Amino acid sequence: MRSARNLGARRLQTELMRLHGVTLSLATIHKVLSTHQVKPIKKFRRKADFIRYERPLPGDRIQMDTCKLGPGLYQYTSIDDCTRYRVLRIYKRRTAANTLDFLDCVIEEMPFPIQRIQTDRGREFFAEKVQKKLMQHGIKFRPNKPGSPHLNGKVERSQMY
Repeated sequence: MRSARNLGARRLQTELMRLHGVTLSLATIHKVLSTHQVKPIKKFRRKADFIRYERPLPGDRIQMDTCKLGPGLYQYTSIDDCTRYRVLRIYKRRTAANTLDFLDCVIEEMPFPIQRIQTDRGREFFAEKVQKKLMQHGIKFRPNKPGSPHLNGKVERSQMY
């Protein structure tokens, strides 16, 4: 069982009891394994370093979202995927008009041209006026799949604070 299924002493103990009705202590199992010079189980560990996801060029993708702060207060947030440059505004409602105003602020404040905006599927981003505004500026619109807030992770994390 040790070599075929890569089981440790504790699992060997439970499997021997379950399959064969044999009750052995952990000390006995360890003693038998060390007598027969069985090598310890290799533990697979994750790498400590991770690869940070980011777009190669500033303005290549801007993540945008809204967040309710309280009654009658909504925070619009946009963050660049490459440089983490962030623009924030607070509005009283989530409307297409407020989204247009926020888009103007983002286009004006970002120190580089915007190529693509990525949002969730909020109604305020799908309004016809907003889509026309994006087309006027030559900005591509990329909505996330429904129920996938992790795809807009930078802006979602940014809104937590």
